[in-house]
Amino acid sequence: MTPALLALADLDRGPGAALLAATARVGFSEPVARAGLLAELDAWRAPGALDAVLAELPADLPAAARPDTVLVIAARTLPASTLRAVLMARLLGARVLLKTASGQDDVAAAIAAADPAVTPRPFASTDLIGRDAALADADAVVVLGGDSTVADVRANAPAAAAFLGYGHRVSAAWVDHPDDAVAAGLAADLLAWDQAGCLAPQLVWCAGDPVDLAARVAAAVHALEPALPMDLPPGAARARHTAATLATMRGGHVFGTATARVATLPDPAFRASPGHRFLWVLPADEDALRASLPVLSTLAGDAPAAVPLPGHVRRCAPGAMQRPPLTWRHDGLPNLLPMLRLDAPR
Repeated sequence: MTPALLALADLDRGPGAALLAATARVGFSEPVARAGLLAELDAWRAPGALDAVLAELPADLPAAARPDTVLVIAARTLPASTLRAVLMARLLGARVLLKTASGQDDVAAAIAAADPAVTPRPFASTDLIGRDAALADADAVVVLGGDSTVADVRANAPAAAAFLGYGHRVSAAWVDHPDDAVAAGLAADLLAWDQAGCLAPQLVWCAGDPVDLAARVAAAVHALEPALPMDLPPGAARARHTAATLATMRGGHVFGTATARVATLPDPAFRASPGHRFLWVLPADEDALRASLPVLSTLAGDAPAAVPLPGHVRRCAPGAMQRPPLTWRHDGLPNLLPMLRLDAPR
């Protein structure tokens, strides 16, 4: 187990408590932040998880192939994603330079307090000199963010540096047989991290009655949300109201709870959610699913046999969308191999 994991395991004291507080300051309630971080820590502590990830590495891997220093440029969405990227680099024995998103310096500080091999390396997105200096100090670079950010860093990284980039993705569910258990799982997926991050469900394609499933999900959210509160930012409230109005105007139904909205539409075409616990429930359509595959990260539920899923799409049960196992290949990529210098001399 990495030193950071040992130090962060207790979210009520020391670096773990600092990480929890820093995560809440990103904009999540303390219960939501705690549940999300515990899910990530549980993935690392699952029996055999570390061994399964390390099994990626060749048995005869030369020491020179391992990076000395990995620069992690994190996204602004989930501190759990930042933590996973850092800990993967630490599994290789590398020092980590950690650049968190604007306003999240205390997330980097908390992780660094848990492991002296992690060093915060802040620079503004407009500070190209700071960015290039950080890139020059690393022999491997990991980037989480939008496609333009990944492309920009890739273009400016040293040619000799290993590079691993994770761009923008979305997730959805496909339900052939809606029931209360499926609805409860989808509700848990929606509330986890307040629907932030690429693993959060944007919509559900339902082969049954979308209105019935939407009502079931809303009821399940109502049961879960008292333990997972969310304060809705003003801008998000306007976006949700606009989406709900659209649903009503186009013949859909909107089911509201204290913190969420679940809306149906008769059109099955992929539609991004405005976020902050707004879930679309649409009629199942295989062509709509096919069209989304290039940007799909995770599909929960029953994938139709007529639509083969490419390797970058993760399958899971409803309720597990925001709880990826440690062996998950983010964007279909190995976790460790892209950070290696496989042309290193033996």
